[in-house]
Amino acid sequence: MAKKGISEATAKKRGYVLNENGIWRKKTALEKYYDEGYLELEGSPFTAKQRKTAGEILARDYYLGNYNNLQSVKIYRLNIRTTGNAGKERALYYKERYLRAVKNIPYEFWPTVYKVCIEDIKIDKFEEKNDNSLKSKNKNYCLKVFLCLGLERLLKYYLQKNEKSS
Repeated sequence: MAKKGISEATAKKRGYVLNENGIWRKKTALEKYYDEGYLELEGSPFTAKQRKTAGEILARDYYLGNYNNLQSVKIYRLNIRTTGNAGKERALYYKERYLRAVKNIPYEFWPTVYKVCIEDIKIDKFEEKNDNSLKSKNKNYCLKVFLCLGLERLLKYYLQKNEKSS
């Protein structure tokens, strides 16, 4: 049966993955790092899969909180008792959850976590120059460690929040 679009081999070569719905989608930078093994950190009680999940939760909270839209929810116009505000209440919930999660990430780790999880940019791409010098490699390694440590702080926050709610 012929399908419209690109072939499966071409899609995999370009970095696409097949979703559970049967739809091809591009891998995120976080998924690429997970596949390459960059989210592993020795001596840590958390696994790479847990770090990846924490980054995905942060991105989900960001997008469901409507931070990606230019026109966000106007809080001062919100009437919570009416029936048509379920979407606004939901967006406010995710905004608050996102802001609380961000407060748990130290200032030094935040730019790296934001670029990888929210803006979906690999660390090598947002560097000013990408050469093969030792200084550049050390800087990229430090940024990847910052990413792992920032995701661990997120993970601690999300685990702490789940323990309180249960």
